[in-house]
Amino acid sequence: MDRQQPGAVRVHPERRHLHRFGHPDDGTHHAGDDRSDDQPDPGPDGSAVPGTVRVLWLKPTDVAYDQRYPDGIAAVVREAQRYYKQELGKTFALNNTVVEVVNGEHDWNWYITTNCTGSDHYWCVVSNMQQELMRRFGIRNPDSRWLCVGEISAEEPNQSGGGASPGWVLLSGHDADGAAGINGAMNRWYGGMVHELGHGFGLPDSTSTDGTPMSASFYDYPNTHFGQAQKNAILAGPYGSFLS
Repeated sequence: MDRQQPGAVRVHPERRHLHRFGHPDDGTHHAGDDRSDDQPDPGPDGSAVPGTVRVLWLKPTDVAYDQRYPDGIAAVVREAQRYYKQELGKTFALNNTVVEVVNGEHDWNWYITTNCTGSDHYWCVVSNMQQELMRRFGIRNPDSRWLCVGEISAEEPNQSGGGASPGWVLLSGHDADGAAGINGAMNRWYGGMVHELGHGFGLPDSTSTDGTPMSASFYDYPNTHFGQAQKNAILAGPYGSFLS
């Protein structure tokens, strides 16, 4: 459906201007400042339970903390949790701290420009986020302990994007803004999360707009439903045991 990075399915973003907010308060502590490079951090709160969908929001050093982001991302993931229960009769568990807030090691510009090759900067920002999260918190790709969702408040306008593959959902600034309620109707972001988690659970894109959330029909959320074959594939897939 879209060009893909090996092992990942590209998201279908509506290109919008990224809302970049403020500057950090003085004295902000950046997680990992006292970390030895060969010793991963335990995690922002150390309480992620195996067998759950683990959600992390990475905030660059020059982006101010804004409670709308963890609250909004949590609400979007909870709506996806409700939808999966509706569709499959089972759903995934979240952690007590639904969204772990990660103070990034770099500024906004670093994430959108580093490790980019050629003129296509689509994957740079989310790949940089993923690599930092994996290194700092000892997460693998994929990781049998968690299905991970990473969102970052950084994006190169009309360039950056995101996507998903089994075990990981990677989303850039427009998705974070949408979850926070400052980038259009919420159904767009609910449907997008359902779609990307479908990839995280092992589903491919649909080959046509077929009424399922694995096609562009996710833009019509909540008027979209998994087909039976998709339900079977989720339950039999690499993270099917996470559903109860």
